[in-house]
Amino acid sequence: MQGGPVLVPGLCLPKALQPLLPIFLQGLMSGSADLREQAALGLGELIELTSEQTLREFVIPITGPLIRIVGDRFPWQVKSAILSTLTIIIQKGAMALKPFLPQLQTTFVKCLQDSTRTVRSSAALALGKLSALSPRIDPLVGDLLSSLQAADGGIREAILTALKGVVKHAGKNMGAAAKTRVFDLLKNLIDDDDDQVRIFSASILGIISQHIEESQLSDLLQELASSASSSSWSTRHGSVLTISAMLRHNASTVCESLNFSSALTSLKGNLKDEKFAVRKSSVKALGRFLNYEIQSDPINTSLHVQTLSWIVSALQDDSSEVRRRVLSAIKTAAKTNPSIIMVHASIFGPPLAECLKDGNTPVRLAAERCALHAFQLTKGNENVQAAQKYISGLDARRIAKSPEYSDDDEDSNDETNG
Repeated sequence: MQGGPVLVPGLCLPKALQPLLPIFLQGLMSGSADLREQAALGLGELIELTSEQTLREFVIPITGPLIRIVGDRFPWQVKSAILSTLTIIIQKGAMALKPFLPQLQTTFVKCLQDSTRTVRSSAALALGKLSALSPRIDPLVGDLLSSLQAADGGIREAILTALKGVVKHAGKNMGAAAKTRVFDLLKNLIDDDDDQVRIFSASILGIISQHIEESQLSDLLQELASSASSSSWSTRHGSVLTISAMLRHNASTVCESLNFSSALTSLKGNLKDEKFAVRKSSVKALGRFLNYEIQSDPINTSLHVQTLSWIVSALQDDSSEVRRRVLSAIKTAAKTNPSIIMVHASIFGPPLAECLKDGNTPVRLAAERCALHAFQLTKGNENVQAAQKYISGLDARRIAKSPEYSDDDEDSNDETNG
C-alpha cells in the first residue's frame, strides 16, 4: 500500500483489542461455517488496522484458535479465510509467533495437499513467509522436496510455490546438503511438460543461484547454454527461463561467470525460435541483461548497442506477446537509466514508431508507455520536439500528457507468467 499501512489510532492504544477479540473469537469457535469465515476475515482486517506493538500481547490468544479451526473439517472458504489471517499475523506479529512455529509449519504443509486450489495457494504463501522466522529450515525443505516427488497436478504447483517462498525468504539459512538437493531436483524439472512446473522450477533455481558455489553456477550456465538448442521445445524454454531468473536474482555473479558468453549467445539465437514462448522468454532475459549492463557499466556504449539491437530486432516478431515484451524491456531500461537509452534513439525509434500504429491494441498501448519513458516525453518540450524525428508531433504531445508513474516495471509479476 503506498504511503505505508493504514492504522486506526484507537487500535494502537494498549489493550485496544481486549473488548473486540471475544466477539470475533466466539464467532470463529462456535458459529456456522459462514460465520466462522466472516469472523476469520474480520480478525484479519482488525489486525491490519492495529499497530505491531499493540498486537504483540494478543498474538497467542488469536493464533491458537485459528490453528485449531483450520485443522478441522470445515469448508474451504473457512480454511482460506483463516490462512489469510494467519499470513497477516506472520507479517505483523512475527516474533510473538515463535511458540507456534512447529504447529503453523505442520498446518501449512498439510494444507498444501488440500483439494481446493485457493487453500493450497494461501498455505504456500503463508509457509514461505513463515520460513523467515525459523532458525532451521532444512527439515522443512526436505519434507517439501519429498512431497514434490510424490505429487502431481495442482498439488505439485502448490509445493513449488511454497518452496519458492522458503528459498526466497530463508535461502541463506539452508545447509549445503539441502541446497544441493533443491538444486539437483529442480534442474530435472525445468524441462517438464507442465508450463507452471517449468516456470516455478526455473524461478527457484534463479533464487538459489545466489547461494551456490561459483563452480556450480558456471557448470549450470554451460548446461543451460547447451540445452537452449535442444530439439525439445520445453527443454529450450526451461533453459531460457532459468537464465532469465538467474539474471533477475544474481546478475552480477552470472554476468561475470566464464560461461555466461555462451548463455548470452544462446539467448540471441532463441530470439528466432519456432515457439513464441521461447522467443518471449529470451527477450525478457536479454532485457534483464541490458538493465544490469546500464547500471553496472554505464559508459560501455558498444555493449549497450549490441544488446539493445538484439532486443529491438524482436519488434518484427509475428507474436504480439513478444512485441509487448520487447516494448516492456526497453521501457524498463529507460526508467533505470533514461539518458543512456535516449542516446540510442536511432536504434529503437523507427520500429517503436511502427508499433504506435500496430493493429493489436495492447501492443499500441505498450508502445505508448515505452515512448513516454524512452523519449522522456514528460521531461520538457525539447524532448517532445526531439521525439518528432521518429513519431508524429500529435502522438508525442498526446503521450506526453500521460501520467508518468501509472505502470509497473517488467519484473512486477515475477516469473509466474514465464
